[in-house]
Amino acid sequence: MTGKFTTLFPNWNIPHVKAYTILALASDSSPVSFGYDNPLADDCRKRVEDLINPEHPINWLRQVHGDRIVELPVNEKSVAVSETGLIEADGAYTSDKRTVCTVITADCLPVVFADQAGTRVGVAHAGRKGLQHGILFEMIKKIGIPVEKMHVWMGPGIAAESYPISAEIREEVLSLSPLYEPIFAYAGDGQYLMDLYEMARIQLVYHGIPGRNIDGAVWNTFLDKRFHSARRDKAQSGRMATMVWME
Repeated sequence: MTGKFTTLFPNWNIPHVKAYTILALASDSSPVSFGYDNPLADDCRKRVEDLINPEHPINWLRQVHGDRIVELPVNEKSVAVSETGLIEADGAYTSDKRTVCTVITADCLPVVFADQAGTRVGVAHAGRKGLQHGILFEMIKKIGIPVEKMHVWMGPGIAAESYPISAEIREEVLSLSPLYEPIFAYAGDGQYLMDLYEMARIQLVYHGIPGRNIDGAVWNTFLDKRFHSARRDKAQSGRMATMVWME
């Protein structure tokens, strides 16, 4: 991708597949945000469309921390649409070329999916609630790629060292499966550090995706100013965009 955006991208070589997370600062250090109400968003979104020149306008989702996945291009009559006119979902997939799937994040994990032949791609917004609701499994089911041929990239999210949660949330998560025991470390004062990356990895491997096909998951949005972080910046936080498409 050219232009002033700065990006991270998967360490894979899949034919015709392009995937990026666009970071919080452009190459000239000017701010970049794709948040719904951020004044920068309209300009940033237009710049992305001009750079990619997709077959269809990019569907910017109204994310609700759920498990809804939509197929693109979408028939809007068949999906829930918010008051703003955006499709309510937390992920999208496609088998059409030059159709862009995108999510916005600031601590939650953007999780990109592609098959090794480069014929189908998708991306999910996977925060704690989405992971608890099973959004990654929903993507695996709907995208229809044989799990042994699926590649996954986890983009920038908050790391365990910066994500303390209550004992109540820990018990809530553990009630789903004892497999999640290793994702918690006691932090004192009744709080635990929770590893969202590892929770996502456990789910992906459990559902059959080979560990060698899972990449990324090495950043910490809270500590790294290249990234937006809702925990760090509260209401002032912007949003990064993660997108995937096939040329």
